[in-house]
Amino acid sequence: MAVMGAGGAAAIATGAGAVGAMSTQTYLGANGNGGRQSAGDVLRSSNGVLRVQLAANLGTVIVNKEATPGLTTYNGLFPAPTLIVKPGDRLEIRLINNGGTATNLHFHGMHVSPRGHQDNVFIEVEPGEVHEYDVRIPPDHPGGLYWYHPHHHTTSGPQVWSGLSGLLVVEGGAGSRPEIKGLRRRLIALREGGIDTDGYWADYTTLTPDETQLYVNGRLNPRMNIRPGETQFWQIGNIGVATYYLLQLDDHEFTVIEEDGSPVWKTWQTPTLFLSPGKRYGVLVTARKQRGTVRLRQLGYNQGKAQWPERELMRLRIDGKPGQSVSVDRNFGSPPAWLDDPIAQRRVLTLSQSVVDGVGEFYIDGVMFDNLTFDDVIQVKLGTTEEWVIRNASSKSSGGPENEEHPFHIHVNDFVVVEQGSWDPVTNEVSNRQFIDPRSQADTVNVPWNAYVRFRTHFADFIGRSVYHCHLLFHEDHGMMGIFDIVNADGEGAGPGQRLPTHQH
Repeated sequence: MAVMGAGGAAAIATGAGAVGAMSTQTYLGANGNGGRQSAGDVLRSSNGVLRVQLAANLGTVIVNKEATPGLTTYNGLFPAPTLIVKPGDRLEIRLINNGGTATNLHFHGMHVSPRGHQDNVFIEVEPGEVHEYDVRIPPDHPGGLYWYHPHHHTTSGPQVWSGLSGLLVVEGGAGSRPEIKGLRRRLIALREGGIDTDGYWADYTTLTPDETQLYVNGRLNPRMNIRPGETQFWQIGNIGVATYYLLQLDDHEFTVIEEDGSPVWKTWQTPTLFLSPGKRYGVLVTARKQRGTVRLRQLGYNQGKAQWPERELMRLRIDGKPGQSVSVDRNFGSPPAWLDDPIAQRRVLTLSQSVVDGVGEFYIDGVMFDNLTFDDVIQVKLGTTEEWVIRNASSKSSGGPENEEHPFHIHVNDFVVVEQGSWDPVTNEVSNRQFIDPRSQADTVNVPWNAYVRFRTHFADFIGRSVYHCHLLFHEDHGMMGIFDIVNADGEGAGPGQRLPTHQH
């Protein structure tokens, strides 16, 4: 198949010749004028399909209004195009790899098949190759915020760092409720990066947290407008590599109505919003009635090895005619029926790390991803509900090199956290147990060191092979990832080409 150049790819990405059209109405700007999409170019499905061409190109890209060499981006855009689809749509992506290493695509949080040409992270698209994705979105797929990025083992981190990540919105969900449907909506993509002393995009892992820049929709400290008393619907995603965000909006609260792409069934208000890598929230923000400027801030966070400093992220200008305020009830929906199902299997996974010959190694149950055999593959049965405990032994007290938190992420199906607490890796004792009254589903949960979380998950709809892992991408690339097979009553599970790492060669 012929490889189209960057210019052709960019033309399709802006709506010329693609099934899907630019949207300038629903999602408003983060640069103060409301005329530009809040997260770069926006492509929307039409007549049940969104057909997009994404070319991964190395070159000079406009970052924060400056031409910056050394990035690898989709279609030369930073951030990547935002894709908007509906439940029941087909998402057809022609991925062209003009980069220097193998790549692929993962549709983070999406409840779609992990086999074939869909959310199959075992696909490898070599440099110069083209791959056609054909993602069939179920008619009952939850509406909310998701994202897409490469998931090629050992290079996921460098590729996302270089610019290969973008937002993906499924329409419906909380945003379709009558009291929210008419609100102005903002898409806010958070990611890190930086420029070196020569003016190039810095190499992966070379910047300290203090040196790292935090970008909001590709901009540093952009501006956004809101009317006095107006309620807006913000969908915020952490689509970067490693940064932990603790967000605060001066003198305001967030009302959470969506988590990891799914509407919550119990809303809550909070003065801060915590987003580990991969995490997303949908929140209502109601401006105070006084005009002026407030700031969205990163309050800083201690991940253990990395201490993320406090800094301003975005300025919010309160101005203009008074806007409409909206409030929502605490009871926002119903929990999934499978939460009351019998537990078919209980599992315990332990996250840990060490340094071997000066190189960091990261494990799940003492095994690195590259060393997995069939004995290490978790096999789950289609249609069953399981309960998993995720324990974090990455601590100095357990003999590890660092204290580190890990954002645990699983593909294909969401989970519901039901318990959390402290866990001593040395004595195996549990303390500070907190039984949680569930209020939402998630696909990513942060696990502090010497702690655990317990969740329930239901393996509905799809068979196939997929992965679970730490979403600190350096940890994932260096071993902290496992494999599970969803099998049906006939034992059918993994699809063609979904080989274990030990069977690749």
